[in-house]
Amino acid sequence: MNRLKEFNYGDPELDNLLNQLKGIDLDGSYYLILFIGPYKKGKKLFIEKLAGHLGKKVTHINTHDVVTMNEKETEQNLDTLFDGFTEEDQILFFSNGDRLCGAYAGYTYSKVRYATPQERYLLGKINKIEKIVILDIVEKHNVDKTLQRFAHTKISFSRPKAFFKRLTWNLGNTSFHGHNFTSKRPG
Repeated sequence: MNRLKEFNYGDPELDNLLNQLKGIDLDGSYYLILFIGPYKKGKKLFIEKLAGHLGKKVTHINTHDVVTMNEKETEQNLDTLFDGFTEEDQILFFSNGDRLCGAYAGYTYSKVRYATPQERYLLGKINKIEKIVILDIVEKHNVDKTLQRFAHTKISFSRPKAFFKRLTWNLGNTSFHGHNFTSKRPG
């Protein structure tokens, strides 16, 4: 059974993770990393550091482009996507992973979230490749038990806690094109 390693962005142990990933043997397997949280700049910096450390190219996939409400369409999109990967595509970064997340079960404030058929199909495709895969999910409550079972590492990219760091973070994440409302659901 896979034991999920959990880190926070900025932890000194992340350098050890980078060294472990450099020596990882992906023959016959995959390595799934979950990026959880809203700190986009931290995610970008970590991906750049990972790519530089491993000397590999990062292939970006916007999940909005391949995952739809239609299961068959999503399966076709994912089949086409995965068939197009080459040997050079060693690190796959799936942004907007919240798109995969299912509905809560039963009650409005339920903490149990189930995997969608689209999520399960993507995880099945990931299970058959020999690559490092990063799945970016902004809302931590969107990480269901299925994702946690398949993932090897979870890195939290939370909002800063110190006042001035939080102020700087808020200024850097302001958009003129709208506002992202964070969910008040229990995590």
